[in-house]
Formats: sequence, structure tokens, C-alpha cells
Amino acid sequence: MNHQRLILSTSILALASALTGCTQDIGSDESYETWNRQNNPAFVDSNFEYNVDRLPLAGKAAQDPIPADYWATYRDSINQRWDGSDSLSPSEKYAKAFGREGLTDVISAKYGIDKHSSRKECFADLDCDDLEDGSTCARRDQTDEMGTCIPTWWGLCHGWAPYAISEPAAVQPAEHNGVTFYPGDIEALFSLVYTSSLPVKFLSERCNEKSPDPDDEGRIPQDECRDMNPGSLHIVVTNMLGLREIGFVEDRTYDIQVWNQPVAAYRIINAVDDKLLEISKEEAVALLGLEEGSDYTYNPEARRFFHVELELDYITESPPAHFSNVGDSTFTRTDTYQYVLEAKADGEVFGGEYIGSSRTFHPDFVWWPTDKPYGRVADGMITYDEVKMLNELAQPSEPEPTD
Repeated sequence: MNHQRLILSTSILALASALTGCTQDIGSDESYETWNRQNNPAFVDSNFEYNVDRLPLAGKAAQDPIPADYWATYRDSINQRWDGSDSLSPSEKYAKAFGREGLTDVISAKYGIDKHSSRKECFADLDCDDLEDGSTCARRDQTDEMGTCIPTWWGLCHGWAPYAISEPAAVQPAEHNGVTFYPGDIEALFSLVYTSSLPVKFLSERCNEKSPDPDDEGRIPQDECRDMNPGSLHIVVTNMLGLREIGFVEDRTYDIQVWNQPVAAYRIINAVDDKLLEISKEEAVALLGLEEGSDYTYNPEARRFFHVELELDYITESPPAHFSNVGDSTFTRTDTYQYVLEAKADGEVFGGEYIGSSRTFHPDFVWWPTDKPYGRVADGMITYDEVKMLNELAQPSEPEPTD
């Protein structure tokens, strides 16, 4: 139920700046299993803590992420009239309130159905089955005889997810120039604004393979599909949520589809006496399913090993509504990952290896915004400052003073 492509519009500049200026040497780029440059947390934040004894066993974001819709492309993005066919869509409301004539056409051309008019033409959903990409037959104008095959998982999740951890939730209607914007409308507008001109930090690589086959040891051979390295994941989770109480975004599927989800909390559920479960090298070898007596070859420099069972809470999509769904446990999901954490003799984490089903079920990459979006979207017709103003109007009313 998410988008077709990760598009972060600070793109090369933001990512390049995040990967430079690191003074801490963690592992070697020559050994992926330690972690390579793409998986080395120090390349995105030189202030991360790495010692196992100083990393919390649980943590959560101080601000609950916002459940919201992903504004599916096949529904024409934020042109969708979510409140009923007689209502106005978020884009129609914005156009009316701010005098932006032609906005809905721009939305469709840049983010919606019209953008993909060159894809296969269809009359019914069955016409799209041969594409084998989850397409449905989408029509912008329901009176049109023919439609376009568009995957149902394309949308604005790459805008919703960073917005969900960055802004206060809209909790009441906001009125501007005679137009009423409900929380669902403001969520749509913010989700679009956050798709562009957003400074970010990004760790790991995107896998572009569809369900890649594991090798004889059960591991994925392609580096970009075997990452993110579990040691990298452990450092980001424990630092961001545990020490800083700040959420981040994960692509929770390791293969070609991108499912960007805001991450809210974690727990290490197999700790013993408030510490990670330390194991011997022989026990690590056994957990990885290697033959008895085998050496630990994944990271020969590792001197200490820890067995970790990590529960990671993420926020899923919710339908747009007249109210906010923040804090509703209905929209919280939990994934469990198991891995061997690798450390130096002093307890400094510098790698890891997934265990069992986690080898083919783990996050592909993680990222988070470092600032608010700048600039405009939809050919300049929608601005961050205007959407922020609407969101400020949608904050809880101050209680009346009492005598």
C-alpha cells in the first residue's frame, strides 16, 4: 500500500552531506559483514553511541507518529474525494482557499493518474493481471470508458512517513477563506509537501530485486538486498529511539517494493538481568545454522557476540477522517527481528548477522529528516508555510481561563 519510488528531493546534496565529515572509523569498507560505507552509521551521524552497555534495551519517540493515508496514485493522489463524492478533495479545497486555479490537473499530472497515461490501457482490473505488479484499472474521470493500469501500492508514503514524525497532528477543523480543512485534508497536504526539498539522513541501500533467492547458507547474496546490516539497525534504533527519543522511517521490506513506515518504539525482549544476552562464538555459529565446529567467518574481527530479539513498533496507514488517529493502537504494528550482534572486546558494536526468517524479512534502509521542507510542490502551487498555517489552526483550542 505504498509508493513506487523513494524520492527525496534534497537527493544527492542532502545525502552527500550526510556521508561526509565523519571522523570515527567503524569497521572497514572492504568487509561488508562489519559494515560497508552504505551501512556504517558513523557516516550519517558521528555522535552515535556504540557501546552495548550504554545502549538502552527499550525506547520510544517522544512524539507519537501520525497515522495517515498514503494517497494512492491510482486514486489520483490528493485529488481523492475521501469525504464523499459531493465533498471537495484536499487539492480542491486548497485551490479554492488559496486561489490556485488548475491545481487538480497539476496534481494528477505530477502525482496521480495522468502521470502514468503511457502505461497499459485497460477496461477492467483483469486487463492488468499480466503486468504482475499489483495494478488495478484506474480512471481519473469515472465516465471514461478506458483506464490505466497502476499498481495499488504507489502513493505518497515517502511524504507521509517523514511528515508523521515531524509535525504536530491536526486535531480539529481549520477554516481559511471560507473553506474547512479537516485533519484528513491537512495530512494529505503535508504528505505531498514532504515529498520534495526535504533534507534527510539515509542509511543502507535500496534493493531492486524481486524476492531474491538466498544462497546455500540461507543468506541473500546481493549486498543491497542483504542489508541493512543488523548491527547498523541496532545502532540506529537504540540511539534514535532509546537515547534521543526521536522517530525515524524504515523501508520495512528488504526487496524491490518500498514500504516506508514511521517507527515509534522498540523493545529487546530476550535481555537477561537488564543486559543483552551475550553468547559464545560457538553459540553464534549454531544460531546461524552452520556445521558444528565451524569458525565464525562473517566478521573475523568480532570478539564478543550477543543474541538479540528486537521488537520494533511502526505506524501503519489510516483512512483520512474528520479527526486525528494519533495514539490509536489500531494503527500500531510490531515486527520482530533476530540477529547476532558483533562487537569488539570493549563492547563496541561493529556488525551483525541476521538469524532465521530475519534473513529475508528485515528493513531495507532507514532515513529521517533533519529539517523541514523548503520550497514548493505541485509546480509551486502548494507551499510548506501555507500548509503549516492550516495545521496551526487545527491545533487543540486553548481552554478558557477559569476564575
